[in-house]
Amino acid sequence: MRFLPCLTLAGILFLGVVACSPQESHPQTLAVAPLSVEPEFLDLGSVTFGERTSGVYKLRNTTGKPLLVSRIGPFSCQCVSAELELPARTGAMARQRLDGKRLNLTLGVEEQMLIHFTLDTSRYRIPASRKVGSIPVVFQDYSGMVLQWGSDIWNPFSVEPWNVDLGEIGVRQGVSGTALVVAHDTIDFGLDVDFVDDEGWAVRSNLISVLGAGVTYQLTFTAPEVLPEGPFQKQFVLHTDLNGAPPVKVAVTGFARPDLSFSPTRLVFDPSADRLEAQLVVTHRAVDGSLQNLQLQAFEDAGFEITEEVSGANGKSLMVRLRFLGEATEAGANLSIEVPTGDEHNPILKVPVSIMPKRG
Repeated sequence: MRFLPCLTLAGILFLGVVACSPQESHPQTLAVAPLSVEPEFLDLGSVTFGERTSGVYKLRNTTGKPLLVSRIGPFSCQCVSAELELPARTGAMARQRLDGKRLNLTLGVEEQMLIHFTLDTSRYRIPASRKVGSIPVVFQDYSGMVLQWGSDIWNPFSVEPWNVDLGEIGVRQGVSGTALVVAHDTIDFGLDVDFVDDEGWAVRSNLISVLGAGVTYQLTFTAPEVLPEGPFQKQFVLHTDLNGAPPVKVAVTGFARPDLSFSPTRLVFDPSADRLEAQLVVTHRAVDGSLQNLQLQAFEDAGFEITEEVSGANGKSLMVRLRFLGEATEAGANLSIEVPTGDEHNPILKVPVSIMPKRG
């Protein structure tokens, strides 16, 4: 589909409301086009989503005198970029990237400038089938003008979300996340996926029915049996049965923590303020993890009384309320209580404890 220009060259005069600031516009700007523009509408044609397309504007100073161009841009989004070329010049000013900031370019009489325009469709995060836009051009002594462009984008399906964030997970938790792939410009397509990659990530697709939507697939991504500790980002590139269609791209991110953890990270007791109790929550995230062999006797051996124990419904969490049985000292104390866990991967939990010094 070819876009029809909605405005002629005379009709794209920009009256300074959007693009001109008081510092950039003469009090009595002239309402004529200071530049000839070719083409008046830049038709970027058809492009498959994920690809780039480009074109060139040719502009010439037709005022009969030097023309000060204050700014070209800004651009509406990160999906578009442009470079300015001055064919009659050499050196650093011959070609430069446009960023929408103040330019202060003086064009000589009949001097030509070229604007190399690029549309990167992979930058769109909302499904787009057809896009139109414009580039404002601002002058010192003339009303601004806009350069118009348009493109047909073949976007056969949309992906939501683009990034599946698993958050903080255990290294052996085996967490799963999902994304939907929904028909957009295409009525039907196949996306049959069921595999485990070399790193142990499992990916599966399932055709589902969504009211009011086209053919829809649910993708499920399951973490490997063991993840390395720290942040992770896994990029998946999947293909449908549509000829020439872009791939389905989904990133899975998160942060892998040790399966066995506790909170807070430090227990604080202040006998002088009668703060003798604190609560500790221990969690096991691993698929086969258990707190059954957690040896809480270590707290009693260190001078604390266990006043309460509450297990989570799945047996993977335990809340322990502790009471300090000692008294405040002048120096206070910092210690680490080593709690045997019975877990082969995390055999000891080292729980930091602070006893505040005696006051008053």
